[in-house]
Amino acid sequence: MPGMAKGKGGCLGVLLLPLIAVVLSFGLILMVALGTPGNAEANGICAAPGVPPVAKPAGSTSVVGFSGEQLKNAGAIMSAAADLDLPVSAQILGVQAAIGESTLRVIDFGDGAGPDSRGLFQQRENGAWGSYADRMNPQISATNFFKALKKVEGWEGLEPSQAIHRVQRNADPNHYKPFRSTAASIVKALSVEKPGDDLGSEFDDIDPNGECKETSPDAETIGNLGSGTWVNPNPGATMTSPFGPRSCPAGATCNSSTSDHKGVDLSKKGGAAVLAPTDMKITVAEQGQGWKSAYGTYIIAKQVEKPGLVFEFHHMVHGSLLVKPGDTVAAGTPLATEGTTGNSTRADAKS
Repeated sequence: MPGMAKGKGGCLGVLLLPLIAVVLSFGLILMVALGTPGNAEANGICAAPGVPPVAKPAGSTSVVGFSGEQLKNAGAIMSAAADLDLPVSAQILGVQAAIGESTLRVIDFGDGAGPDSRGLFQQRENGAWGSYADRMNPQISATNFFKALKKVEGWEGLEPSQAIHRVQRNADPNHYKPFRSTAASIVKALSVEKPGDDLGSEFDDIDPNGECKETSPDAETIGNLGSGTWVNPNPGATMTSPFGPRSCPAGATCNSSTSDHKGVDLSKKGGAAVLAPTDMKITVAEQGQGWKSAYGTYIIAKQVEKPGLVFEFHHMVHGSLLVKPGDTVAAGTPLATEGTTGNSTRADAKS
């Protein structure tokens, strides 16, 4: 209870902003990092920017004992985190908190310690959490939870229940621990086309307890680090699509992400090596599956030095990956080959 204790044809896109966006070409997205989510050394999906839920659960569909309205509310929490550019680990935290407060129901009552508490997060009528209508609205209440979480210094490295406690101020700082694995299961289930579908391998770094772990025990350091040098990831390339609104390229699947381009595409018309623009740690390196198939073969990486920018490279040649999750690579290290996999079209690869 917040506020009171209680029981293409090969191209490269460059973008600087705090949110993942699907691009229509081999793409690099440069994002302002929000820290390493989950455990301090976490990799993979936990560190990846969160996206709204893909599954649309309805009827009698059940995930670890939760169904119907509860799963829709969990979806609203995931969407709120994605809208604030927060990672998958934050989505799990939000669902974990709401399970602990309301079992994922929008309840119109409080308890002895906070009789004025309402909604998914049992937010108090103290002015900090908006109006009564705000507190009873899943999307708005979740947004306010995440805004408060972002103000918790170092939340990404805190034990999850402790991070939630910094926002919710429960009398028992360990109150939320029992709900971690359940929350992770729900987020996983809502991240595929429908609950029960097979998950992509990127979810392997969330263990059965809902904790994030290293995905590559054989991770290595490649090259000499620490120079602070910046390298053009696609030297000699031509810009094929600028940042911002555009007509969807012919042959591509058109949606809000492709028409409002979240990248700057550069192209050498395929076959060029994609280079690490600076020293960075690889968090995801795989061929996208399910809804992530739009990415083609892609990489997510985080800058080693401050400010800790996060990069994404999309639509590279399948089978061309030269790095794996957990690797730390020096600026200029070849990562993969420029390509046109996923939601990509060679129509963008023109001079």
